[in-house]
Amino acid sequence: MADSSVAVPALKGNIGRFQLFAFGFGSIIGSSWCVLAGSWIAAAGPGGAVIGFALGGIVVACIGACYAELTSRIPVTGGEFSFVLHVFGRGLAFYVGWFIAFAWILVTIFEGLAIAWLFERLNTGMPDVMLYNAVGTSVTRNQLIIGCIGAPAIALLNYRGGQVLARFHSLLTYLFIGVALAMVALMLSQGAPANLVPLLPARNPVWWEGAAGIFANCAFLLCGFQAVSQVVEEKSARLPFSALFRILVLTVVAASGFYCVVVIGTAIMMPWPSLPPHSLAFVEAARLLPASRVLVPLVLLIAILSLLKTWNGCFLMASRTLIALTREGLMPAWMNKWHGRTGVPAPIVLVIFVINVAGLTLGRGAVGMLVDAITISLVFGYAICCIGLPVLRRREGARSDVVAASNLAVLVGVTGAVVMAVMAVVMPLVAAGGFPPVFWIFPVWTGIGTLVLLAMRRART
Repeated sequence: MADSSVAVPALKGNIGRFQLFAFGFGSIIGSSWCVLAGSWIAAAGPGGAVIGFALGGIVVACIGACYAELTSRIPVTGGEFSFVLHVFGRGLAFYVGWFIAFAWILVTIFEGLAIAWLFERLNTGMPDVMLYNAVGTSVTRNQLIIGCIGAPAIALLNYRGGQVLARFHSLLTYLFIGVALAMVALMLSQGAPANLVPLLPARNPVWWEGAAGIFANCAFLLCGFQAVSQVVEEKSARLPFSALFRILVLTVVAASGFYCVVVIGTAIMMPWPSLPPHSLAFVEAARLLPASRVLVPLVLLIAILSLLKTWNGCFLMASRTLIALTREGLMPAWMNKWHGRTGVPAPIVLVIFVINVAGLTLGRGAVGMLVDAITISLVFGYAICCIGLPVLRRREGARSDVVAASNLAVLVGVTGAVVMAVMAVVMPLVAAGGFPPVFWIFPVWTGIGTLVLLAMRRART
């Protein structure tokens, strides 16, 4: 039997600590802070929402610590696929990589749809035409045009890779952080603390029930820290793994804290029970600020910037996962051709780009299904990787070159990942009151993956 791996040029880059943080934080924070703040506050009150994010942040930070140790033990691109490959072997690793790549590609579709929606809220006056209905909503010409402008730009950046990609991502991330935090600070200075009452409502809503729902959704809302692991081959040689460990955990803590201050800043502007839960509540709160005619469009613009960086980060993680699968001979050899100067194969970028554009034709009606499919795929990756860390520790023992997570962090990470995986499956069942349509996606995608795996095994023999 021939060697199962495929020779691939090493990925090149010189990514430093501030750029690594930008990849992690920028890939976590997308549009949820702007779109869902009203829903979080309506479900749990401002205090309950903060508690939900704090608890979710602790658990996901512990999961991040497990990923950081795995990265120092296995310093190659591929994230979850590479971790599972070294611990549990090729069979399970293929399916983990197959579904993780699927999840990140679905996120690129989600970001393209969300950018089109926020652009519409800018009220630019551009004429639009409804083209057709899909998944219960209308799809318009402008939605497709906006998505199809962003997708090739993101694809080109990812093909260029290296410092060009890192600088673009860092510019968007730090510009977003500066403007968003300035906006929150303005809200805190202009709002009234009395508007936060009741901080922890006992009824309509019950704060702890809402906090539990937010905690469960942190599996999706705080995903993206994996970008730090995915670019490990491209980090600066001068950056030690101890710094990478701290940066990876810090991205989760910072993102969780960002969600908390957005909740407080939104709720403090008006009595929170009067906030419209299913609108852009952060935008509605910004309308009450001085110079709101300038600030409201600014909020929408920074939300669009935020989505661009998340779109870019998730495209990167999808490509790095497919690169790792290709290296192991688990994807067709033609995907390992025409490498850019930074070692990124053009066919992999093209495949993600094509699926990204095709997914945009589904329209916003598919967003709920996309979120459920993304969450389930990612949290099972969390659980398998966190469970694999103690297995790898027993097999390899202590290593002087490894930055180890504390035993408590590993325990919390494993337990939290398993709980989140169970909740990710149960919540769609409860919401649908039966068998949700999203569950059909997984046997279909598993079947396609099995055909690919069998074909690659046959090709290797």
